[in-house]
Amino acid sequence: MTVLQLQGTKLEQKRISKPLPLVRFFLASVGLLFIVAMHYFQHNPGGSGLELSFNAAAWIPFSVAISCGLLEICRQKVWRYSRMTLLLFSCCVLLTLPVFYPNADGFAASNRLLTLWAGFLFFTSLQQFVFTHSQRQRLLWFITIAVLIEAVFGWYQFLWLTANNRFGYDIIANRPYGIFQQPNVMASFLATGLVIAAYLLARLPRYRGKWVWQHMILLAVPVLTIPLLVVLNSRTGWLGATIGSLLMLPYLYRFAAKYQQRMWGLMLLLGLALAWQVSSTTDSSFSHQARITLDSQRSIMMPQAYEMFTSKPLTGYGYGKFEAAYITQTALWHHQDPQQYPAGVASLDHPHNELLYWAAEGGIIPLLGLILAALAVLVSIKKAPNGTQLALVGLFFPIVLHTQLEYPFYHSLAHWIVFIILIFWVDNLTAKYHRYQTQYVLALKVSAIALPVMITSFMITTLYSGWLLTKFETTRPVDINYLVKVNNPWAWQHRFEWDLHLTQLQLGIATDKPQLVADYVRWANQKAQTWPRPALYQNLVLAYYNQGKTAQAEQVATEAQQLFPGISLPSTTTAATSSAK
Repeated sequence: MTVLQLQGTKLEQKRISKPLPLVRFFLASVGLLFIVAMHYFQHNPGGSGLELSFNAAAWIPFSVAISCGLLEICRQKVWRYSRMTLLLFSCCVLLTLPVFYPNADGFAASNRLLTLWAGFLFFTSLQQFVFTHSQRQRLLWFITIAVLIEAVFGWYQFLWLTANNRFGYDIIANRPYGIFQQPNVMASFLATGLVIAAYLLARLPRYRGKWVWQHMILLAVPVLTIPLLVVLNSRTGWLGATIGSLLMLPYLYRFAAKYQQRMWGLMLLLGLALAWQVSSTTDSSFSHQARITLDSQRSIMMPQAYEMFTSKPLTGYGYGKFEAAYITQTALWHHQDPQQYPAGVASLDHPHNELLYWAAEGGIIPLLGLILAALAVLVSIKKAPNGTQLALVGLFFPIVLHTQLEYPFYHSLAHWIVFIILIFWVDNLTAKYHRYQTQYVLALKVSAIALPVMITSFMITTLYSGWLLTKFETTRPVDINYLVKVNNPWAWQHRFEWDLHLTQLQLGIATDKPQLVADYVRWANQKAQTWPRPALYQNLVLAYYNQGKTAQAEQVATEAQQLFPGISLPSTTTAATSSAK
């Protein structure tokens, strides 16, 4: 009987070769996000979310990273998940449910909910890859490098920028906010980097008894960040860095070598010495009065937001309606009892506390979702090996603290991505992964390919439209062609509408065209229901005076005084107010 040797001949049955794992592309997109995209600068008037150019730029590699994770599911035809995945999915569902309430404004809340689910998809994408030890460490290294880049940029702002610089940096206040345009956001990012550097140092042994370049990078972090944290004068940053570092000390004592402990302590002391030297020889003037004002506003807005939640604990005031509900409700309380209830803070679209924000808008359901997510992470930390639990808590502390005092996730997409990576890090240390076999992946593959294409197109047009709006607002005389060329008004809804209709009002008054003024009045009356701002009311009063409708002007003025006590209202000859803040 003849035996045919099929191996190595043309008769050999061809094997199906799967494409290579996408882990390298995934890590490359995450690295591009932290090392390049999140540092992109483009002039803008401030704000949050996509109004800040670096967030729009960061969305592009972020979408590619998510796509890589989804394509990996298609390649393997296996979905890897853990108990944390299911819990976070349940939390996202709870946080989404109130958008279907009758009192919700789904479009106004869409950006927040899309970012929430994008974070969940990113977490799921992270779970699809079986990282090597060095690849998993690389995630934290990307964050550390991003922190060092921002620290260097902060020092450049603080020491070398002059008046009328290309970044629009205020050298009088001189609080180096990096790319974030908000000092506290910069501070919590630096504090997170400081804690992560200590964590990585304990996990990085010397190679054959010699120092390696990674040690030098990690030891440079406290020297560069601690003096900046002092200069920033951010108590959020100070507290986050201090407590986070203290929580990291037992981990360093247990797992780091003696020379690493000594060098880390020496770098901390050097950073503190430099901080004292810089603060004593320079004038960083975030004034005491400014801090008092900021604290007094928090002491007003947070109790008011809590009062809103307790007054409607089941349904809340409606997703996307916080600003309008807040200013009208606080005005009502203040009118009833001015002594007990202070007036609301004008132009407030977030109560500077993440729990209160979701609770005031959506009631108890989203609050339970946030609490469930926090408990899930804490349980995972509790399961971590002995000696590591406090360090894992320390990794989260600066950002979690910041979410209870402001809204970093809305100012910085990078903060949100760092937070998701830290959750994955904790889950990866303790979780047991399950596998779900799936054969039908065509829809998922199409979605994975379409997602980065759609998001990249949207973000590029967002950046272009933002550039056009900035040119329109800063060019004198006004060139309406910049406004006409805006090709993505959805990303700039408030700003685009404001520029368009304010120009309409100013042109109508200047050229005596009553139809343009009437169009502004029609838009402003509708806009005030969802976006009540002092400047909007001021211009509406002016428009009514221009039309000769004194009764309507006085009625709007009375309403404005109730909503914003002490507001300065225009007379018949006052020019239109250009700022919406």
